[in-house]
Amino acid sequence: MAHLLGTVANRQPLGRIAMAKTQGMLVPPSLIDQFLKNLVPSKGLSKIRVRPSVRIAEQRPEPSYTTRFISFAAAWLTAKWTANASKVEESQFYSAVWQEMRAGVFNPAYWQELTPSSDLAEYATPTVTDFDRSLPAQYNDPAHQPSICTYKNITRTYPTPADNGTPENPATGWAGATLDQVWRDLYHVQRKLVYSLPTVTSDIDDRPIAVHVEMTIAAAATQRGNRNWFAFAVERYLHRAVTTIEGYKGAITHWAPEDWYKFQLPPESAGQWDATISRKFLDSARHKAHLLGDNDMRRLTLRIATPPSMGMYGSRNDEAQVIHHETVKVYWAK
Repeated sequence: MAHLLGTVANRQPLGRIAMAKTQGMLVPPSLIDQFLKNLVPSKGLSKIRVRPSVRIAEQRPEPSYTTRFISFAAAWLTAKWTANASKVEESQFYSAVWQEMRAGVFNPAYWQELTPSSDLAEYATPTVTDFDRSLPAQYNDPAHQPSICTYKNITRTYPTPADNGTPENPATGWAGATLDQVWRDLYHVQRKLVYSLPTVTSDIDDRPIAVHVEMTIAAAATQRGNRNWFAFAVERYLHRAVTTIEGYKGAITHWAPEDWYKFQLPPESAGQWDATISRKFLDSARHKAHLLGDNDMRRLTLRIATPPSMGMYGSRNDEAQVIHHETVKVYWAK
């Protein structure tokens, strides 16, 4: 132990405080790499210092967008509804509202539920081109080569099917297939809902508008699944009553990192592979919203999608189809 810790040298007289110096330390290499920093040798002695990063307190993880919104909305409602209350009553109100929202409960005393004036499926087909990127060797399958599928405009719309739809008007989701040994997307369908707001809003308005989505994503394929299939995306638009959200560049093909599905899927199957997974979303309609006007905005449009494979995430299947259904609730803080 004495050899490991070394001997203390150059002690300072009483009344002066200084860092103790040690000589002859034997530090395991693993500790040097993790905690210590080697300095340039001086007069035959190798000096070390504690790495600066070791002195930094461990950072708390960033709260999720759901937690941030719940905290903000609970604080806003508390300020609105407890103006003449005691500190204890304010704290109790805040805690009760916070817990309710976390459980997906929106008390009608403080929230007005909005009803969509329009609920449409937006159908898009891709432009398919050759795959011109590098491909890891483990994914190289001559019988299932990837492609590049690019989406741009919405081709057409129709009422959102409550079931799996028809071949002509499929349910929200997407499908892909291997044709002539090349995997490609066949179509992509997303959902669009339009809501009228109780009063106008602006880009500086902080009144909470909650978007709560409970989604079921069902995927079926010939052999295996892909976690990208269970990602989702929710796009938000605040706009004037005279503004409509057209189909131009409207197809959603990407998702935010926090909305990716990170959990394990069922293993490969010799026959049909399938999985059904539930996802939840709770956030502000203002967060990451497209503001189509800085004032007098009277409409909220939501687009909800499971992004398609874009020709790259077919997982060497002959066929795959993803269908999503969701219950969408929008609440306006009173």
